[in-house]
Amino acid sequence: MGASALMSIGSKAMAASYAALATTGHNIANANVAGYSRQQVELATAQSQYTGAGFFGKGVDVSTVSRAHDALLTREAASTRALAAMDAARLQMLQRLEAAFPTGEQGIGYAAGQFLNAMTDLAAHPADASTRQVVLARADDAARAFATAGGQLDALQQAVHEDLRVQVAQLNQLAAGVADVNQRIAAVTGLGQPPNDLLDERERLLGQISEHLQISTVAADDGTVGVFIAGGQRLVLGSQAQTLSVEPDPADPARAAVGISDSGFVRLLPAAELGGGAIAGLLRFQNEDLTTARAQLGQLGAAFAAAVNRQQALGLDLRTPPASGAPIFSPDATQCWLTDPRGLAAASPVTAAAAAGNTGTAAIASLRVVGPTIAAGQVLAITFIDDSGGYEWELLAGPAGPVLDHDSGNWSAATPIACNGFELALNGVPRSGDAFSVTATAYPSASNGNALAFVDLRDARIVGGSPAGGGATITDAYASVLAGVGVRVQGAGTTARTSAAAAAQAEQARSAVSGVNLDEEAARLIQFQQSYQAAAKILQVAQSVFDTLLQSTGS
Repeated sequence: MGASALMSIGSKAMAASYAALATTGHNIANANVAGYSRQQVELATAQSQYTGAGFFGKGVDVSTVSRAHDALLTREAASTRALAAMDAARLQMLQRLEAAFPTGEQGIGYAAGQFLNAMTDLAAHPADASTRQVVLARADDAARAFATAGGQLDALQQAVHEDLRVQVAQLNQLAAGVADVNQRIAAVTGLGQPPNDLLDERERLLGQISEHLQISTVAADDGTVGVFIAGGQRLVLGSQAQTLSVEPDPADPARAAVGISDSGFVRLLPAAELGGGAIAGLLRFQNEDLTTARAQLGQLGAAFAAAVNRQQALGLDLRTPPASGAPIFSPDATQCWLTDPRGLAAASPVTAAAAAGNTGTAAIASLRVVGPTIAAGQVLAITFIDDSGGYEWELLAGPAGPVLDHDSGNWSAATPIACNGFELALNGVPRSGDAFSVTATAYPSASNGNALAFVDLRDARIVGGSPAGGGATITDAYASVLAGVGVRVQGAGTTARTSAAAAAQAEQARSAVSGVNLDEEAARLIQFQQSYQAAAKILQVAQSVFDTLLQSTGS
């Protein structure tokens, strides 16, 4: 074994140490690059050479440069990142939704309550023009509150559209980037060595795609990966990338859906199958949270407008001649239709009076109109016939007119008499022969019966429920909407914090395997520097031996 073998060993040792130094320097240079995986030189002992004296080693060979990578941890990091992005996107939109339902004096409940409170002043001064103008102003405030909330929900829907377009545009760019890297990786796969930096670039792009949409990947023999979404719909296959787009939702064109181009057609992706990513979070907010909020707001507006307009129609206004009140609000309570203060129907269309000859203690407590009742000029008389075992009353069309309605001994003093479109409540106890008359209101300007009925709407359960009961007042219903939105925000906040912590933990686990530790790299730098110096010493010794051989041969 000559000096040349020793020089070959030294040269290989120097090359291996230099490769390790270069790779370590590459790690240090890319320590702060997102998605970079630490690389290391893989060394292998060179095949030894047989001689009569035994096998002599031939040094070391550089096998390859590998990257620190764990496929399981990488998939887990991408999956948790997708969930965190979905929860964060939904939370951000929910926080904006919460602002659409303000509390206090800016809220719908307060504005609706102020309108009904203004009816108290109208009941005290039914013919006062300024009081009527104040009532209309409060009605306009209530309508503006409903309209403002509806406008903010529309703005949120538009924001979902715009955010989806941005997300989809970014996703298309990333998918095209993955397809391009796939092509570049496939081109060098035949060389027999892994293109580490290209693999890192592809994983970085895939991780960014996960922030937009949850994906799954399948590796191919040529080094490329197929990227799939929504239960198997291909996004990238080899060097070809599909294009996503934002489309109108067939179920509701005002809402957005995400489609993907497939053989010249756009196929809509089921929102429930998207799994995660900001796109899934936006669609969930739109399809669940925003839809629920819009339905609740619509229910509030429709119930409030219907109750007010129904009561308005049961009264008489101050026009000449007096007529049933025209609607105050639009059906959804977002526009105040009534502009003439004289159109407020504060008067009740009927008036009740006790007969002068009554001998009982019964007195009129209230007269409430619930439907079409008597016309002008008509007189209805309620006469109590017997009070021996139970009260019996008859409703007559005039003092001696035909019987229109009656109750055969089932009426009690605490029960209102409901008949012919009105409810008459009495205080005290009537006696047999006592009578009460109900006539058309002769002077609407002096009547406040319908204004008092408006005031009663403050405590009426006009939202939700059924004819049999239930429901809530307008202020309680609005408070319930506020509470519901608040619960959604709190729940989404907790979920977002949890998923963000899980994503950070998964990324930390991935980084612990693939990331660069500068302290470790600095130690390796010193180690490989010493290896290089030692290899250089081998060459120095080999050169000295070679020189000695030359001198010996020459002498």
